[in-house]
Amino acid sequence: MASINPPLERPASRRLGAAALKAPRLVMSWEDWLTFFAAVITFLAVAVSLQNARWVPGMPSFVPTTLAGLLIGMIAARIRYYAAIIHPVALLLGAIIVVLAVQSYADGLTMGERLADFRVRMEEWYQVVRAGDISNDNLPFVALVHSLLFLATYFAAWCLFRWHNAWLAVVPSGVILLSNISFLEGKPAEAFIIFLFGAIILIARLHLQKSQLQWRKEGVEYPEFISVSAIQLTVAATIGLIVAAWMLPLGNQAKAIEGAFDVIAKPVTDQSDTLVRLFHNIDSRKGAQLHSFGDTLPIQGEVKLGTKQLFEINSPEAGLIRATSYDTYTGAGWKSTGRDIERVDARTLAADEEIQESYGARDISILRVTILDPESTLLTPGTPLGANIDTLVEHPDGFTGDIEEMRSRRGLNEKDTYVAIGSTSRATAEQLLATTGDYPDWVKERYLQLPKNLPASVGAETDRIINDRRLQTPYEKAKAIEEYLRQMPYDLAVPSPPPGRDAAEFLLFELKRGYFDYQSTAMCVMLRTEGIPCRLAVGYALDPETGDETSYVIRKDNAYTWVEVFFPGYGWINFNPTADRPSGGAGGLGSVEFGSGEEPFVPDFSDVFDPIPDGIEIDPNSPQGALAEQPVVNSQFPWPLAIGLAGILAVFVAMAVAGRMAWNWGLGDLDGRGRLWAKTQRLAGWAKLGSRPSETPREWSRRMGRSIDRESDAIQLSDAYEESRYGRPDLVRIDDADAESSYNSLRGALAAKLLRRKPRKKT
Repeated sequence: MASINPPLERPASRRLGAAALKAPRLVMSWEDWLTFFAAVITFLAVAVSLQNARWVPGMPSFVPTTLAGLLIGMIAARIRYYAAIIHPVALLLGAIIVVLAVQSYADGLTMGERLADFRVRMEEWYQVVRAGDISNDNLPFVALVHSLLFLATYFAAWCLFRWHNAWLAVVPSGVILLSNISFLEGKPAEAFIIFLFGAIILIARLHLQKSQLQWRKEGVEYPEFISVSAIQLTVAATIGLIVAAWMLPLGNQAKAIEGAFDVIAKPVTDQSDTLVRLFHNIDSRKGAQLHSFGDTLPIQGEVKLGTKQLFEINSPEAGLIRATSYDTYTGAGWKSTGRDIERVDARTLAADEEIQESYGARDISILRVTILDPESTLLTPGTPLGANIDTLVEHPDGFTGDIEEMRSRRGLNEKDTYVAIGSTSRATAEQLLATTGDYPDWVKERYLQLPKNLPASVGAETDRIINDRRLQTPYEKAKAIEEYLRQMPYDLAVPSPPPGRDAAEFLLFELKRGYFDYQSTAMCVMLRTEGIPCRLAVGYALDPETGDETSYVIRKDNAYTWVEVFFPGYGWINFNPTADRPSGGAGGLGSVEFGSGEEPFVPDFSDVFDPIPDGIEIDPNSPQGALAEQPVVNSQFPWPLAIGLAGILAVFVAMAVAGRMAWNWGLGDLDGRGRLWAKTQRLAGWAKLGSRPSETPREWSRRMGRSIDRESDAIQLSDAYEESRYGRPDLVRIDDADAESSYNSLRGALAAKLLRRKPRKKT
């Protein structure tokens, strides 16, 4: 017989909740699994964002590493044992996961071969780190990113399931995500929106679970399937919030948002010399500055220069503007080694006067510079001589006659100005043809270095070029090699040298096209195989068509390298083996003028830096007049100090607020005396004087009070608590002031015991 009252249709949330309750319990409750799935959505967004960044070709998937980190972290957090034992075991499992993920990037047909290759390449990279050399192997970077992602997800799972803190879980991964997005073109936001969606759900879930725990302690009834209803509401509200934010017209605020991305990720996007040295081969589409003028210069591939303005230059002519030079070739790039640093005051000759005067056919050129982007390395026209600001001068160890780099002592900020002077060659081809190979010892010892494993094919190719034309003099050989390399097409999109491959050999026999770093490296290495001293110079190239008379703007895409070859009696002479600009220093500063027939001006250094007599008018375009100019020094607000102090203050404030919140956590629903009693119990528990299950409040208060010599205060506070808890509302025997006084006395004594100090006797 059919039922008279048909069953009511239950809402979807109750059906889902009932099904969850009847499901078998796997490791943890269905509510914890709900939290875990929210975490999967959140942190997979980070993995997908990193995958889409394509930092290196063929990057192994981050999804398995992310899931493994969450699973291992969740299981570790639910094992109630010492964390000092759990963490090493979990991290060992994580290391195995990372190695298994990264081995697919290594070379080899089988897993065993790839694991062996992984071990060898990581050992080689470790030796590179120790030696301060340059690495062009991407495998360590792949291993590093996978390791960081595993640690971030493991830590997140531990925070969620051990500490029940969603904020600590999502903030580190959020920083990784924002840093990754800041490098990408167009600031893609899809992964960030998904991450934000999951993070809001996680925060709401953890807040609800804490509330449920508090409700159960206090015996408060709540709906059986409140979690399902709450997550439905959270999802709907989150989607509505994101859609509303997406539809809002931003207008000019877009640039502000993009700037916020850059500020948040600045510690990552600022390329330090160490990061460039070890991970220069990754693909950053942010247009970072190619040359940092640090201790190393790696040969990079897939170069993107950018158009950001760096300096405003006032120069008498276009050409090459020098920043620094490198002396040691490693096969993967260049290093500056064996330098002494000397403090040189403003308007003082930084180079040895006798050495400079011994060079013929050189002129003193003046460069006026306005800083548009902070930079401490000084730009000079040719070989550095001095500046009108205090500098740190770097010269070869034990030899002060040559300067390789000048840096400002205090750093230079936006809108600062300075004047630098340098020695530029005006030698003719006829003069350089007459030079011999009689080089000074300091030149031969420093600028003929080559790596021991340089392929013999590089020297053989150099010999072929020279022997085919039967060249004899250093100048003829330098010009022949320069012309040979200038036949190669200019191409910024060439790859960097593969791991273990020499950059010069890679260019000459495989690429046969490249850009200035490649061609200049090859020329310098080839000249050194012939015993011709040279070094790699780095700076910028001024384009004549981009200047207004003598004023030029230097951008990132003006970055350049060339070769400085030493000629006895004439000093350093510029050669340019790259075809995108004219040879011999682009016909400007430091250029070689071929067959001009005009006798170059030979400067007299003896009076260049002499003090200017009072009342004497000096030509502002002379070296003396230029150096007499006052530099513009904008007093900058000490942001690093202010930010540091603000950070310390913020930490103390956050600790104070967090401490107060933790101290009052769970006491919001208690009345005044109940709160005093609960705080006393909490302090006593920390001091190892907690109540026993068999004790009444009065018995516990007597025992606790006697142990800290405050028995009367403890009894009075106990009476006040019992009176407010069990007494009639109209019966008040102990007023609130006395209860507060007793609590204050107990608090001080318990705190003293907690700090293992002897409590002061009550007067």
